[in-house]
Amino acid sequence: MTSVTPPAFQMRKVGEQLKEVKTRLLEFSQQLEGLADGDLKKRLEPIKGRLMQCETKVAVIGQVKAGKSSLINCLIRKPDFLPSDINPWTSIVTQLHFGHPSGKDSGAIFRFFDEEQWYQLATRGGRLGELTEGLLEDYKSEQLFDQVDAMRERAKLRLGGKFEAMLGQSHQFNTISGDIMARYVCAGDAPEEQIVRPVAGRFSDITRTAEVFFEQDPFSCPICIMDTPGINDPLLIREEITQQSLETADFFVVVLSAHQSLTRVDLRLIRLLKALNQDQMVVFVNRVDEINASASELDELRKRIHRQLQQELNGKDVAVILGSSAWADYALNENDEYLEPDRLREFINSRGLAKQVRDLAPIDSPDAKTRAEAYVASGLGQLESALSDMIYHKAVATDLIGAATDLANISRQAAEQAQARIDALEGEATGAKPVLTPQEKDKLIEETREKIVSAFQMLKSDINEASENLEEELVATVSSFSDQQFDVIKTGIRGLKRGESYHCDMDPLRNALQEEYAVGYEKIRNDLVDEVVVFNGSLGSGFNKKVRKHMRSVKAKSWFLATLLPKTDALFRTVSLDLTTSWLDGFRGFPESKIKLATDTIREQFGAICKEMVAKGQLELDVALNRLAGEFTEDISQHLNALAGQSADGKLHPNSEAKTLQQALVETGNDLKIAGKLVEDLEDMKSTLESESVGQ
Repeated sequence: MTSVTPPAFQMRKVGEQLKEVKTRLLEFSQQLEGLADGDLKKRLEPIKGRLMQCETKVAVIGQVKAGKSSLINCLIRKPDFLPSDINPWTSIVTQLHFGHPSGKDSGAIFRFFDEEQWYQLATRGGRLGELTEGLLEDYKSEQLFDQVDAMRERAKLRLGGKFEAMLGQSHQFNTISGDIMARYVCAGDAPEEQIVRPVAGRFSDITRTAEVFFEQDPFSCPICIMDTPGINDPLLIREEITQQSLETADFFVVVLSAHQSLTRVDLRLIRLLKALNQDQMVVFVNRVDEINASASELDELRKRIHRQLQQELNGKDVAVILGSSAWADYALNENDEYLEPDRLREFINSRGLAKQVRDLAPIDSPDAKTRAEAYVASGLGQLESALSDMIYHKAVATDLIGAATDLANISRQAAEQAQARIDALEGEATGAKPVLTPQEKDKLIEETREKIVSAFQMLKSDINEASENLEEELVATVSSFSDQQFDVIKTGIRGLKRGESYHCDMDPLRNALQEEYAVGYEKIRNDLVDEVVVFNGSLGSGFNKKVRKHMRSVKAKSWFLATLLPKTDALFRTVSLDLTTSWLDGFRGFPESKIKLATDTIREQFGAICKEMVAKGQLELDVALNRLAGEFTEDISQHLNALAGQSADGKLHPNSEAKTLQQALVETGNDLKIAGKLVEDLEDMKSTLESESVGQ
């Protein structure tokens, strides 16, 4: 495939700020590795893993012909990688990996459907099916089955006797080309047409996913860009494939066309993302180069879209960027096929962007000014900056503060253990005994372990009791709503004609339960954090004065409990009610028994949803407590070992083996200084990250 060296046009690489913070945290962890012995080193491994192995997934979604593939080509700095002149090119979700955690940086893997996966596609299996049926317009399930069946039949026709053997398998390539991509990703001919191009789309009907691998550049962190078939596709199956990909992405670039921005179809997609709790998005209004609009008209367009999004997303502030992938293509690749210089210059002047152009224009390019104008006008730089900010701030909230907190805690423990070793070494020099004998240490570890187990069992019992109370309150809310609906439905169903259905509005119940559960869950979580803090103090008071002096940093780390959030997506499942009138109802009136059956259905189905939702929340808190107890027990054991002058395996501390006391004291003193400095630096970083997370 064609590739060019990226030109100077890139205001900011996606993931640049995230990379800087992660790099610094990894440097801190490397310094700690030189200090921490035994189990403290083990505690560093998962932290490093979270920092190094994470890959960010960004899905580019939107209506067919909004310009998604062209925009992706510019974003990944690979012109024409995804052809935009084949309608439709994409029949599956293509994942473009840059800097994959596995280290793979070239080639591709194409994975094929098996019978069960085809069935899931046709039946809209899983959470997405439940949500879309309730949130979006009625789905043509019979048509979807027919189109999945057509995919299978086309695959059989193309592959002949190889078809059965290929189900559930995959094809791998060390290098990738346009022809190879076309065989697996291009939609090929429509199902109702005779197959006339056996190469293009040869495997597309059987291909479930395509993964292509590149080096990390032009991104600063491991990132996966997902190209999707699109919504509002004439072929229903391609829209379904797009929708089923939404749950796997972390962030979204929603591409709108300036010709018809934020249509009913676009709003359906936004509502679906909201229901999936997937509202981390940037909106890119593409193809502004094709419309004749003044600067004020374009600003009003952007403001209107922004207002609509805030209404749909409960006030969430979403970046809305006006731009053009055609202008970006010219800026990056000098492709002037769709360039209208006069329109470009008018856009730059009317929006006051001339200074940005002057700052960006490279002096060594013959078309420097025009290409700089195209880059600034394209919105690509704004998109990359908005994506970078969004990725960074989510990482701050979910990973970076936690990593800095963990590393700071380990640094404190390393410092206290170093001090304990110094005391032991100095005592050895004067003939004094360690703070603890091995026997005292073993007894104290066992007693402490029993206290932790007992205390955390009580905490779990408290969670269970509070969860049961919360479930009862939610079920009572459901029951009250169901009782009220009897009269509401009875009134609303009058006047319906034969065959018409009454729509029972469940949104007020969903919203009430969502708020009630969130408040209840957060109270359980916050009470749990408070109880852990109290337990820290009570456990410490049980140590004698000499031991307590060296155990100040050893506490159950409750910070990550506070990061757990209530999950309420189950509330948006479809609850089906049979409220269709028959011809007899016209004579007799709609039977009250049928209304009673409908309200009982509301009570039963929402009651089951509430029970499941509370149970999942309780399990999440239990798992967090198990982690907390395990790490706390390990930390205490390590410290008590240090106070006995031993390593984790019961041997004398390594610093005192085969070394003079003076050498061991000097080395351990250096460890203490380094650990103390790490505590200061990590606390400073943590404070900075916390301040940046405020308001996000």
